Amino acid sequence: MTSKRLWRRVSIISLVAILLVLLIALPVTALVYADVVVDIWWYQSLGLGVYFWQRLLYSYVVFAVFSALFFFFFYYNFRIAARCMRTKPLGPTKFLLRLRRKKKRSTLKNALILSSQEPRRPASNIRLDWLIIGLHKLSILVSLALAIVLAYPLYSQWEETLLFIFAPPSGVSDPVYGQDISFYLFALPIFRHILLEVFFALTVLLAILSLIYYLEFHELKKRNLNIAAGAKRHLSVIVALIFSVGIAELLFQRYTLLYGDSHTPLFFGPGYTEMRIVLPLIWAALFMLLAFGASSILYLNTRRGIIIVVISAILLSGTLSLRYWEAIPRTIQDYLVEPDELARQKPYIDHNIAATLDSFALNQVETRPYVIPVVADDGDKSDPSDIDPAALRNIPVWDREVLIDVYRELQEIRSYYSFLSVNTDRYTIDDRYQQVFLAARELDFDQLPQDSQNWVNRWFRYTHGYGAVMSPAAQVGEEAMEWYLKDMPPQSDDGLTIEEPGIYYGMQDLYDVIAPNALGEISYPGESGVVQDDYRADTAIPIDGWFRRAVFALYYRDYRLFFTTAIQADSQILIRRNVPSTIRVITPFLELDDDPYLVVTPEHLYWIIDAYTLSDRYPYAEPVNRNVAAHPDHGMASPIAKEFNYIRNSVKIVVDAYTGEMDYYLADPTDPIARAYERMYPGLIKDMEAFPEALRPHIRYPQDLFTTQMQVYAKYHQTDPAVFYAQEDRWMFPRISRADEVKTLFPYYVTLNLIDRSRFEHLLLAPMNPMGRENMRAFAVVSSDADNYGRIIVYSLPTGMLVLGLSQIDALIEQDSKIAEQFTLWGRGGAEIQRGKLILILLDDVITYVQPVYLKAAQGVQIPQLKRVIVSQRGEVEMAPSLEEAVAALRERQHDD
Repeated sequence: MTSKRLWRRVSIISLVAILLVLLIALPVTALVYADVVVDIWWYQSLGLGVYFWQRLLYSYVVFAVFSALFFFFFYYNFRIAARCMRTKPLGPTKFLLRLRRKKKRSTLKNALILSSQEPRRPASNIRLDWLIIGLHKLSILVSLALAIVLAYPLYSQWEETLLFIFAPPSGVSDPVYGQDISFYLFALPIFRHILLEVFFALTVLLAILSLIYYLEFHELKKRNLNIAAGAKRHLSVIVALIFSVGIAELLFQRYTLLYGDSHTPLFFGPGYTEMRIVLPLIWAALFMLLAFGASSILYLNTRRGIIIVVISAILLSGTLSLRYWEAIPRTIQDYLVEPDELARQKPYIDHNIAATLDSFALNQVETRPYVIPVVADDGDKSDPSDIDPAALRNIPVWDREVLIDVYRELQEIRSYYSFLSVNTDRYTIDDRYQQVFLAARELDFDQLPQDSQNWVNRWFRYTHGYGAVMSPAAQVGEEAMEWYLKDMPPQSDDGLTIEEPGIYYGMQDLYDVIAPNALGEISYPGESGVVQDDYRADTAIPIDGWFRRAVFALYYRDYRLFFTTAIQADSQILIRRNVPSTIRVITPFLELDDDPYLVVTPEHLYWIIDAYTLSDRYPYAEPVNRNVAAHPDHGMASPIAKEFNYIRNSVKIVVDAYTGEMDYYLADPTDPIARAYERMYPGLIKDMEAFPEALRPHIRYPQDLFTTQMQVYAKYHQTDPAVFYAQEDRWMFPRISRADEVKTLFPYYVTLNLIDRSRFEHLLLAPMNPMGRENMRAFAVVSSDADNYGRIIVYSLPTGMLVLGLSQIDALIEQDSKIAEQFTLWGRGGAEIQRGKLILILLDDVITYVQPVYLKAAQGVQIPQLKRVIVSQRGEVEMAPSLEEAVAALRERQHDD
C-alpha cells in the first residue's frame, strides 16, 4: 500500500470521525442552548433579566478572583524559588538559543556536549539549568492547576462569600467577645473556610518548594556547597505562614465555643467549664503554637535552639491534649460545677436566654396578667341578650380542613377545576370588618376525562383556572351556606367584583400553555355553552417568530410546537406557573411559608407568600428542630423543616395570579441577611412603602413563624435564671386525645378586640398549657393589622387558680348527657357525626370555648353540614344551631344559677 493511498484512507476515516462527533455534539449543543435561552427569556419576562446575569456572573467572578489570588500566590513563590538558586547558570532563553544554533538535534546529549564547552560549567550546573527551565516552564501550568483545585470549594459557596462582602452590621453584639452578630452570621464561616483553603495551599506549596530545594541541595552537595540563604528564608516564610494559619484557627475556635451544646437540654451555649477551663486552654495552645513556630523557624535558619523546639512541641502537644480530652471538662463539671451549678452557670444561662429571645424576635414580647372576671354574688348578672354581634360574626365555626370538602362539592362545578386549600383573611363587607374563608378555583388538567387529555387541549384550550369563592367565618347551623363570592363568573350580593378572575399562575402544578391562540381558551361554562376568552397580558414570553418556535420545540423536545397553526402573532408561552416552585427557582436563598394565601381585589386575584431568612449561626441561641425525635419533651419543634436558631419574616412576595408578575418587598429592614441580599441584588427587593395599597389590609402574620416563636417562648419566657434552671414554668401547646389519636392545637387565626378594645383585629391566638398538664397556663396573640403588626402579647393566667384547658373542656363535652343524647339520635339515622376543632376565644373578657359539629350522609355524596355549635364558659356547656343561641342559652343558664 502506497503512502498516498494510506494518507487517503486516514483522511476519509478522520472526516467520518469528525462528522460523527458533529452529529452527536450539535444536537446536545442545541438542546443546551435552548435551555439557556429559554431561561434568559423567562427571567426577562419577569423583569429580572439583570438579576439572572448577576446570579450567573457572581459565581464566576468569585471563582475567577480566588483562582487569580491562588495562581499569583503559587506563581510568585515559584519565581522566588527560581531566583534563590545558589549558582548563576546561563538563563533558560540564552541556553536554549545556544542549542538551536547547532545543526544537530537538541538532545540531552548535545546539550551536555555544548555545556561542557563552556568554561566553569560542571555537570551539576547543567542539571540546575534544566531544573530552572522546568520551573519556569511548568510554574504557570502547576500554579493554574493548583489555583483551580483550591478555588473550586469557594466557587461552590460563592453566595456565602458575597454575603460576607455585602452584609451590614446588625447593631447587636454577643455578650462574651463583643463582636457584632453579623460577624457570626457572615464572616466567621467564610473566614474558617478560607483559612482551610489557605492551609492546603501553603501545605502544597511547602511540599513543592521542599522538593525543589532538595534537588538543588542534592546537586550543590556534590560541589561541597550549601543551599542559598534566600532559599532558607523562603521556606521560613512559608512555614511561618502555616503556623499563622494555625494560630488564626485557634483564635476562631474561641468563637465556636458559643455554639456548644454540651449543657442541653438545660441551656445552650458555653458554660462555666468552657469559659473558665477550655477557653484558657485555647489561649495556652495558641501561645505554645507561637513558641513552637518561632523556635522551629529559628532552628531552620541557624541550626540552634533544638531544645527549645522540643520543649515547645511537648508543651503544645500537652496543651492540645488537655484541650480536646473530654475527661477534663467532664471532671470539672462533675466535681466543681454541679455541686453549685446554678450559681456557677447563672451568667451563662442569662446569655442563652437573651440571645435566644433576640434571635427569634421575642425580646419585645409584652406580658399582661389576665384577670378572670368574677361573677357577682348579688345576682347582678349580665343580660343574656347583651352579646356583641361583631364578636360573634367573626368566630370561625368552620374548620378549614372540613370547609374544603364543602367548597369542592358545591363550587368546583366542573371536573377540571379544583380547590387546593382554604385561606383565612378579613375583608370589609358592607362596611363591617369581617373574618372570611376563601379559596381559588384552579385548573386541574389531569382531572379531565382521559380522551380529553390531548395535545391541543393541554397547550391551547385548558389554560387557566377561574375565580374564587368566599364565605363568612361564622355560619348558622341547619341553614344554607352563606356566600360572599361564588359561581362562575363570580357573583356577589355584597359588592365584591373581580375584573380579571382568570388564574394562570397558582398553587397547582400547572402545565405550560400558549395564550392567546387561534383556538380560543376555555374560561368557564356558560348558559349556552363554554365561554371562551383570550389572555390579554403581555408579561409572558412571546412565541410569534419561527426562531422562537424552533427554540421552544428544542426545549420541550416536541416538534409539534414548530409546525402548529394555533400560534398567532400575539401568542405568548406561559411557563413555570406553580408559584412556590417558581419563587424557589428565582430566590433559592429564601425559605417559603407553607401557607400562601389568596387576596381578592377589584382588578385581579393575587397570591401573597411569606418568605423567611434563616441561620444556624446565631451565638448562644438554642436551635429548633434539634434532637426533637430523641427528646420530644425537651426539644423545640418548628413546622419549618430545618435546624436553625435565627429567623425573620423579612420578605413578602406578591404574585399576580393573572399576569404572573412577581414582586419582592422588604418586610423587616432590621434583618441583616435580607439587607445583604438587597445590596447584592439591587432592584430585586423593594421597600415596603411600595407595597400595593389594595393588598395592605390583607397582610397577615405568618402562622408557621408564630408557631415556631411560641415553641421557643414556651421555654424561654422564664427569664429568671433560677426559674429557667428549674424549668418550673415551662409550657406546651394543648393536646386533645380522641380515638387513639393525639392532636396538637397550634395557633389559629381569629378576629377579636383583645389588644385594643375599641376595634377588632385579625390575630393569631395560641393557648398554652403547663408542660405535662391539661389546664391552661397562658394564651398568646400576635396582630396582623397595620398599626399593631407583629406585636406579640402574652396573657398570663393566675398561677394559683385552675383554668380549664382544651382537653378538659373536650372531656366535659364528651360527658354532657344532652349532647350525647343528640349524637345518639343522629347516629341512629345513619348520619356520620364529626366534631370540629375546639378553639378558645374571648367574649366580653370571658374565656370561651367553641366547637362546631358537622353531619355527613352515611352513603352517597358526603357534604359536611354545620349542624350545631357547642359553646363552653366557666366549665358549663351548651349546644345550639347558632353561636348566638348557644351563647344566649349559656348565659341564661348561668343567670338562673
